[in-house]
Amino acid sequence: MDEKNVPRIGKRDPNKKRKKSFKVSKPEGNINVTHKWTVTVTLLAFFLSIIFGIVTSVMSRLNIISALIILLCIISVSVVFDMLGTAVGAAEEFPFHSLAARKVRGAAHSVRILRNAPQVASLCNDVIGDIAGIISGSSTAVIVANISMGEGGGNVLISLVLTAVVAALTIGGKAFCKGIAMKNANAVVFFMGRIFYDLEFIAHLGKSKR
Repeated sequence: MDEKNVPRIGKRDPNKKRKKSFKVSKPEGNINVTHKWTVTVTLLAFFLSIIFGIVTSVMSRLNIISALIILLCIISVSVVFDMLGTAVGAAEEFPFHSLAARKVRGAAHSVRILRNAPQVASLCNDVIGDIAGIISGSSTAVIVANISMGEGGGNVLISLVLTAVVAALTIGGKAFCKGIAMKNANAVVFFMGRIFYDLEFIAHLGKSKR
């Protein structure tokens, strides 16, 4: 028998490609994920949209300067909360453990924020941040309509310029603040933790006076 035709047992055929399967392990952490949050965040988005919509309708009755100030406030809300959501996703939990053990103000609340990072990030980015971004667009349309009515006709140039300015402030502000949030994620979360600590302290103080 020819040796070339004899099958070789235990040796891999060089013509056959070996399939490789890679498995990526899940990240280790104490992050809480609950499906009830989906329902909660949906209802919250609904009611916040109504509130922001009321603000937009009120803007149609204000003068141009006041309406522009409110518009800048809405853009700031969108940018700031986008930064907070980014920081929560990038921050680390372990630096706050020693601070919490020493009972530093806001450290324990920072740990709670990071252990509920998906919910907090969704609230900041997807709910408040995105809704504020959408409302800023409709507020821009209201301001443009008021300007056009004051001039006795439509003004395409004003609409284009104001829309471009709002878009530039929103996108540029988010890009700038995202960089700050990524570099100083722990500090931003610690700032949030201290705010929650102060709010909880004020709430307990109010209950004790009753």
